Amino acid sequence: MRVPVSWLRDYVPSNGSLEDLATRLSVASAEIEGIEYRGVSDEGGNLGLFRVGRVLEAVKHPNADRLQLTKVDVGEREPRSIVCGAWNFGVGATVAVALPGAVLPNGLRLERREVRGEISDGMILAEDEVGLGADHTGVMVLPETEPGTPLADVLPLADAVLLVEATGNRPDLQSVY
Repeated sequence: MRVPVSWLRDYVPSNGSLEDLATRLSVASAEIEGIEYRGVSDEGGNLGLFRVGRVLEAVKHPNADRLQLTKVDVGEREPRSIVCGAWNFGVGATVAVALPGAVLPNGLRLERREVRGEISDGMILAEDEVGLGADHTGVMVLPETEPGTPLADVLPLADAVLLVEATGNRPDLQSVY
């Protein structure tokens, strides 16, 4: 059984390390076969490149029918220009943004690049791009949040998952609750 550590900590307070938690569970109740990490890696400070943004401008891309040009406030002195293919948001929307240098869960490293003659200095994110679901029909529109807020403070971008050996004689180990 896969047990997200964030879910487990909703029910059981734990201040120790993840390895300590796995050891304590193995001794007390069930064998832990391993630990998986899901979502955005924090290796090299990667999580710091994922931020909350507010869309200041959104217009049709002059050289592409299915793209729009946006200016997004990500808490820096100047807004970022970002080319986006989604149309489910407008000016004033609070969105999830990955800045150049960020590495997505699929291993893609974002770079500042030119898209059809316009600079894209980041990416406005859909839920599947950060491992939060399978939806890619549009970008995530977030509740009102201060631009520049670390996205990990708003969304569960990263989680560890315990792989629990749940044998048939322990039905109590077939669920988190």
